[in-house]
Amino acid sequence: MNEKAKSIAIVVQRCGQHIQAGAEVYAFNLAKALAESGIHVEVLTSKSDDYIKWNNNLSDYESIKTSGLDFSIKRFPVIHSRQRILFALVKRTIKYLNKINNNFYLLLSPILDYLFLKSQGPWCPDLWQYLEKNQTKFNLVIVKSYLYAPNFYALKENIKTKKLFIVTAHNEPEFKLAFVKKMISNSNTLAFVSKAEKNLCQEIWHVSSSINSIILPPGFHDFNPENAEEIRPEIFNLTNTDFFLYLGRIDKNKNIDFILNNTPQNCLVIFAGDLKYQLPNDPRFVYIGRVNEKEKEFLLKKTIALLIASRFEAYSIVTAEAIKLNCIVLALKGCPPIDELINEYGGISCDKENFSRTMQLLLDKENRKIHLQIDKIFQDKSWKKNSQLVTEIL
Repeated sequence: MNEKAKSIAIVVQRCGQHIQAGAEVYAFNLAKALAESGIHVEVLTSKSDDYIKWNNNLSDYESIKTSGLDFSIKRFPVIHSRQRILFALVKRTIKYLNKINNNFYLLLSPILDYLFLKSQGPWCPDLWQYLEKNQTKFNLVIVKSYLYAPNFYALKENIKTKKLFIVTAHNEPEFKLAFVKKMISNSNTLAFVSKAEKNLCQEIWHVSSSINSIILPPGFHDFNPENAEEIRPEIFNLTNTDFFLYLGRIDKNKNIDFILNNTPQNCLVIFAGDLKYQLPNDPRFVYIGRVNEKEKEFLLKKTIALLIASRFEAYSIVTAEAIKLNCIVLALKGCPPIDELINEYGGISCDKENFSRTMQLLLDKENRKIHLQIDKIFQDKSWKKNSQLVTEIL
């Protein structure tokens, strides 16, 4: 194929302009950057806008305009929602077998991994069948994240097209399942969003050390204030209020309990994002719902500090965004990718014994004079740079 005919398929579990989860936002923005560089891009994904119910709420097809070529999002029907009882049983069985003897799990891993992927969802066989039938029209298949059925089947041996696997590895039990090794082994190139993630992958799956790899951290969102929604009055009214901020999915898996249990009595924490966890009826904690880009920027510029306590991240987009906006990030030490960002660009990473005390200290403006590497992080994190690196392996 000539240069103009080069084409890429990006496989991700969900995708759309209004889906804000990390892997999904990454896939959308990488597709946009590649299309702007003149590459034909198809995003192959499920019709779901929910990562647990796996509904079919979204359209079959969406065309996204860019400053270069348009790119398409092709969505495929989900056969069933998450089968919670079966999914829980499979996870417990795997955990039990690994506890007794890892060889028992490995012996049964073909069926257990299949049940894991099918019961977790999204289960949309039309997607991987479409990719298999149409693979010759693509120069490259990009798979974003390791955990879901469409991603696994896009990296099967029957897909002969060159494959780039953006791993998005978390230090969690699921990353140690046998199917992950197959995904890695079937990839021509591995991509990591941080050096910490690459180190983790090579520590758990030694085979990854022998596969070509590149670092592709998320770039920054192109914020256009002219097209932005307005800031709601209840958010704008926080202008003269001292508050800490939690931004993102409010989920037990994000270690929300740690923030709730370690917030001093005289501190206020504003929670913004998808609410997946019941916050206590406590004046220290206020939930303001999901926020648009203009509201997010406003909150990050006004807050004392962004609070992060998550243990399992491959990267933290919100940490990078906060630093870019000269916002202090106060993170619980021990999540290597977040520690990596703070060590390189500035912020506060502290152990659990000092987290509450540090919040207390930050109430005094004199303690907020922390230098952040704003220019450097802006230069280092670029979707355009990522698209150029991807284009080089076509």
